[in-house]
Amino acid sequence: MSAAPGPLLGCDEPVQTRYDVALLDLDGVVYRGPHGIEHASDSVAAARAAGMRTMFVTNNAARSPQSVADHLTELEIPTEPDEVITAAQAAAALIAAGADAGTRVLVIGGSGLREAVLAEGLTLVDSADDRPTVVVQGLALTLGWKDLTEAVYAISAGASHLATNLDATLPTERGMALGNGSLVAAVVNATGVQPRSTGKPQPEIFHQAARRAGASRPIVVGDRLNTDLAGARAAGYPGLHVLTGVDQARELLRAIAAERPDLLAVDLRGLAQTHPAPEQDGQWWRCGVASARIDGKRLVLRTDDGERTLSERTEPGEHITLDELRAGCAAAWTASDAAGVPTVLPVGFPQLTVTTA
Repeated sequence: MSAAPGPLLGCDEPVQTRYDVALLDLDGVVYRGPHGIEHASDSVAAARAAGMRTMFVTNNAARSPQSVADHLTELEIPTEPDEVITAAQAAAALIAAGADAGTRVLVIGGSGLREAVLAEGLTLVDSADDRPTVVVQGLALTLGWKDLTEAVYAISAGASHLATNLDATLPTERGMALGNGSLVAAVVNATGVQPRSTGKPQPEIFHQAARRAGASRPIVVGDRLNTDLAGARAAGYPGLHVLTGVDQARELLRAIAAERPDLLAVDLRGLAQTHPAPEQDGQWWRCGVASARIDGKRLVLRTDDGERTLSERTEPGEHITLDELRAGCAAAWTASDAAGVPTVLPVGFPQLTVTTA
């Protein structure tokens, strides 16, 4: 029986030569809090040396492009501010596109968001008493009850509500922390008004980055399915998922159609690598020496060492290879689509550890 191509694209040349611009997420891909992620700086340098341009696309609206560029440069990834696109810039551009002489903006967020709004020539106000027409909300670590309540007053009085992003959490060196979406949810709970959002997974932030870079063959690189990879699909760009941040093997295997990546890598070294595409061979999906199939709610893996079955009863941390994950994703996604369900694998499916061997 001839093999059929799988849901993952594959790439028979290094990603950094197939695509001309990498639209890179930051938190969980390039750095984690103040610290660079292992192999990130060397991988970005190698990609640039191979002719690939880089743009950094972040839902962090608290920091200005200059601040982000300075941080990257400190982490040995020399970066100019115009190589950074923030959710604050996307939000400010959206407000400006619909603004008139009466537009007044109340910023609930950090200096990066204020700078982005001012750069668009918009009028800022500091209080709901100033009758703002728009409340734009982005994350800042200094936000508290007073700030969120000011947003509630303004929105309740008729101002529209715009969020830079709706990420519930963000990765830090200590673990997952509150994200902007969690604070936005508090305001929504008080007002009953659902905001618009301009950051990932909305496509415009990716389109803006690609236009600025002059990209003809962009690829999105991220660690979070419901923002980075969903945004890649919304924008119509291929997506490379790396395992250095939020979503790991379990989340990939259970990924819904709108959030699935096209390529998988352990970390940013994947930019310099080729990527085999799984192929269907009867009931099995094969990638390299690894094969996978779905048996009910279980994932069956096969290599030269034999077969093993992963289920809810499997201990967390079971080791699998990247090719086993690729084959497993192809099997799980195909079975889920055939069954007409988001995923055939149960909520209790264990987290797995992906090795490079």
